[in-house]
Amino acid sequence: MSKQQKPVRQDYIAKARYLNNLPPPPLNPKFLKYNLTEHVLPEQESEQLLSSLFRKENFTQFIGQIDEEFGMPLNLLQNEGFLDGSNEAAIYALNLTVPLHPKDRILLRDAGIGRVNKSEPGVSFLRRTEYIAENKASNKTEEEALAEKKDQKDLVDPDSQLAAVEESFDHAQDTLQDLSKIKHPRRKNLRAVAAWPLLPDTSMMDIKYLAIKFSGSASLFRELQSTKRIQKDAYDEELQKDSLATALYKPITSEDGEWVSLYQAKDKQALASLKEKLQSTEREQPLNLLDEEEEDLEEYLFAHHKNYDMVYHRYSKPDEELALRFVPEQPGSKKRRAAYYYPISGRVELKKHRASTNTEINRFLKDSTVDVISLKIREPNTSELKRKDNIRSEYDPMEYEGEDEDEEEEEEEQTEEPTEQNGEVHANGEVKEESREESVTRSDAPSEAASDEAIDDE
Repeated sequence: MSKQQKPVRQDYIAKARYLNNLPPPPLNPKFLKYNLTEHVLPEQESEQLLSSLFRKENFTQFIGQIDEEFGMPLNLLQNEGFLDGSNEAAIYALNLTVPLHPKDRILLRDAGIGRVNKSEPGVSFLRRTEYIAENKASNKTEEEALAEKKDQKDLVDPDSQLAAVEESFDHAQDTLQDLSKIKHPRRKNLRAVAAWPLLPDTSMMDIKYLAIKFSGSASLFRELQSTKRIQKDAYDEELQKDSLATALYKPITSEDGEWVSLYQAKDKQALASLKEKLQSTEREQPLNLLDEEEEDLEEYLFAHHKNYDMVYHRYSKPDEELALRFVPEQPGSKKRRAAYYYPISGRVELKKHRASTNTEINRFLKDSTVDVISLKIREPNTSELKRKDNIRSEYDPMEYEGEDEDEEEEEEEQTEEPTEQNGEVHANGEVKEESREESVTRSDAPSEAASDEAIDDE
């Protein structure tokens, strides 16, 4: 067989020709003899070339000589009236008023007069900042300085601080009733349509919140669209939303990396019951006062969906990001509508997990992943409720009572006594047996069992 010939690429090459209608220059170009043999410094070389050019070419015809002093008289004796009449105006410029055409008046207008730059300092160009500060400080009179110092002292006074706080509440109440008083700091054309008081939800401050972001190919939107195309008419959008809102995220950590296992429930009736409990706003009742036993609690099964690679970003500031929940005004209720905020302590970025080339990591991840999680929700006991109220008291000490440090130390000593049984022994006496099915009993109250994650799908 003959060898297949490689295709040859042929391109058309055209020479670009540019049209130049400009006339030739009036003077012919002049060539200078350049020294190529002797080594000369660049400064000397430039001087030699210029001197050679001026010697060979007659440039004096292009320079009009006004007088011997080139238009700048330096002899003061020739200025009549300066010495004999003490007239200093004799050495000044001639006061000749040239009539300005009305059309040229706009050319003398300042270019920056149409806009006001607040950050522009009212000083000359290229002045140092310390001189500016000294000038501003020196311009103030002693009375103004004493008045300013007195105002600063009043702001530190406790009574003044209390009055300022109460004034802020009065101002906020006025803006809630009259929306015309609310003004945007930058966009003056915007008008407020509704106002919501922003308050912290102190009953949920004992829970840490994380913002979860599914990035790249781990996007849940693509997965839901694919499920919708497969199931077609059988696709239940409400079921998918409830399943995602009540999903469980189980972290898996090791020295080689961090992962998260996603578990979802698919029973529609169980999801409705679970969502109702998680969204309940009733106050907790200690478990010791109830006759309900753990065996009688409803069980929710969560099946393993998939694993994700996790990247955790902890926020440096406590209130760097907030999650908002808008509660509308209920008919017949005394509570007004409000917007509650929850501080988010960090962001978790989930990416699609791909099998590693290290077999040990794959085996560890497989062994750490359980197939099913059994979830039961019960009321907290007295000690758990005290621990939660102690955390909440940092945000609302009037509503929740904190716990003394001595009582906390006694409880820690009691819980640190180990009890040994079959299986793995923990410091608090709990026993955990290894199996492929993991049973989890959640001790949060229904109002606190809400999802700790704000899901952001990219």
